[in-house]
Amino acid sequence: MANGDQDMATDELMETEGLKVLAVDDDPIYLYSLTQMLRRCGYEVTAKPSPAEAVREVEKNPDGTDFIMTVVQTRGRGMDGLGLLKRLGKRYPVVLVFSGDESMETRRRGNEGGACYLLEKPLRDAQIHFIWQHVVRWRRNAAAAATANADPRHSQGIHLDDTPRKRGQGVNDPNKGKGGSEGGLQLGTTKKKKVEWTREMHELFVNAVTQLKTTEDEELPVIKEEATQKVSHPRNDTWGRHR
Repeated sequence: MANGDQDMATDELMETEGLKVLAVDDDPIYLYSLTQMLRRCGYEVTAKPSPAEAVREVEKNPDGTDFIMTVVQTRGRGMDGLGLLKRLGKRYPVVLVFSGDESMETRRRGNEGGACYLLEKPLRDAQIHFIWQHVVRWRRNAAAAATANADPRHSQGIHLDDTPRKRGQGVNDPNKGKGGSEGGLQLGTTKKKKVEWTREMHELFVNAVTQLKTTEDEELPVIKEEATQKVSHPRNDTWGRHR
């Protein structure tokens, strides 16, 4: 047994003493054998030959069961062990017992259906004895889930510590709207200095435009003439390369 399993004991449930189990199997010989094993390990046992009778027992005496131990496959028609898990798995921890003939899909359904523990025949006394630890784990998980569902912030997907104050994005946060956080790239935080347009700057601008205009008027005919000559008289070396 792992050390983590040894720490599962709690004040509300210690070992197997007084722990009530509802054992289910449609094979009378195996049900008798399972009942004897459970009692040797200290459990109080109520035995039922079918899942349907197990449901009736729970409805009649809901406080008389701490956990349910049932085979997965049953020979008769009607509810099997997975059906019993689906029916009562939210209220009680359910231990599923496999015969070894089940498919992987059946095992997956049992695991994903919320079974408290999965066992396979033949069972050993040590396995039976330590079932109580898995029952404690199931109860803890169920209590934690109930607490989370009772808090509206959990049901809305909001983490308790994920508040604006924690994230540094509160109403009075001076960095709000300034881009990235400290150490990151901040956009739009530096203002450009306003330039004063003086009379001297205006005169310089007008002179520069006039000079560019004069230069363009003088050079444009020359540029056009050179371009025309290049098109009309292509170079011989270029013509030779493209033949």
